[in-house]
Amino acid sequence: MNRLINIGFISVGHWSLNNNDIKYNLTSHHLSSNVLYSFISNGEVKYIGKTRLKLNQRMYGYQNPGPSQTTNIRVNGSIKNLLEQNIPIDIFILADNGLLRYGDFKINLAAGLEDTLIFELNPEWNLTGKNIIPLDKESENADLIKNPIEPDELITSLITIDIKLGRAYYNQGFFNVTRKNSNCLGLDKSTIEIQLGKKNTRTIQGYINRTANTNGTPRIMGGKDLKNWIQENFRFNESMKVDIISPVSIRLFKD
Repeated sequence: MNRLINIGFISVGHWSLNNNDIKYNLTSHHLSSNVLYSFISNGEVKYIGKTRLKLNQRMYGYQNPGPSQTTNIRVNGSIKNLLEQNIPIDIFILADNGLLRYGDFKINLAAGLEDTLIFELNPEWNLTGKNIIPLDKESENADLIKNPIEPDELITSLITIDIKLGRAYYNQGFFNVTRKNSNCLGLDKSTIEIQLGKKNTRTIQGYINRTANTNGTPRIMGGKDLKNWIQENFRFNESMKVDIISPVSIRLFKD
């Protein structure tokens, strides 16, 4: 672990158990992309990966693996196994600041370091490096695998919907998403990151409630912070735009 910290890795969260399922908990860098990430348990580096997606999107893939996502399923099981033994697992990342260049070319720090770190540190859960098991190609392509009918789909094109701010939405800090876009959002009780506005944005944490509506469609619960922001920026019965960035990340704004 110290070797990673010495080159700039920082702690950004941890894994926990939630009703027999694993759950990622990020304290920062939710929207950072093009990063190296590592799962570390009691100082031991268990896994190293890279992603071009936002960090919360990539962690969601491990939290809720699709049926064809073998790397996500395998790592999910390894994380769960340790957590069930009350062994902590922390999430560390190395973010690309964009300053590394060779002549006129920008070097992708995550892509350049991943293979070296895996080979030198030989993490237990990586199927590359010094481990005998053949190269697991999915580890570098897992970001891009998607199943359009699964609720854990990774959004590859931005979806924007309109929400009319009637009395309940305007005064209570929540709104519903229709069945048409239901599968684009996460599972019941998933934490969701809510970006408020397109300029001078701030971010709040909410959660997805799929039990409030009888058909299981998601209700986005943002609480007092969301209610205050809506009332400061909209009038009653105006429409609010919602960009669905990932199953656990949305952006709200006024057209």
